[in-house]
Amino acid sequence: MEETRVRHLGRIAAAAAAGRRDALAAHFRDALKGIALGDLQEATLQVFLFAGYPRGIGAFEALAEAAPAGAPPTEPAADFALRGEKVFEAVYGPHAAEVKRKLSALHPDFARFVLEDAYGQVLGRPFLDLKEREVMALAMLAALDQDAQLRAHVKGALRVGVPAPLVRAALAAAEEGCGRELPAARRVVERALSG
Repeated sequence: MEETRVRHLGRIAAAAAAGRRDALAAHFRDALKGIALGDLQEATLQVFLFAGYPRGIGAFEALAEAAPAGAPPTEPAADFALRGEKVFEAVYGPHAAEVKRKLSALHPDFARFVLEDAYGQVLGRPFLDLKEREVMALAMLAALDQDAQLRAHVKGALRVGVPAPLVRAALAAAEEGCGRELPAARRVVERALSG
């Protein structure tokens, strides 16, 4: 994974999460110079998971303004529960069982939604690799000021092979995408990288 791709995906993710539709269309146009439309469609699909359906719809509308129409990547039904378990284990590593217990304590159906829907149907989709998806998660969580989840996904990004310099690049891209400095997110990222 190259830094240029991280910067494009991070800016797009953060701008979408922050609801910066004007900036988002410009980021899409810039990204289209080096990233395939199908990859950007797939990246946009991930927005709703972290920022909700309204921001996801806005992101798709911004992509439609920036790009010619194209058939998005789709996949046949899969075993989302099994795929979700595998992706969840990859992201949380030795802490996966503990995180699942915490989610189940909040609500048993919520834990199932996280595993099957978030990790199985979205983060486990085959069209972007898990490193790229974690980079996008970092950017959106930073833009949304979600420090606890940001810390967990920094650790997850490292576990799936995103090197520390690219984690920092994702945060810098998030600042560009949401149009503001993110000092709290910077502290979270640096603490997570150092320990």
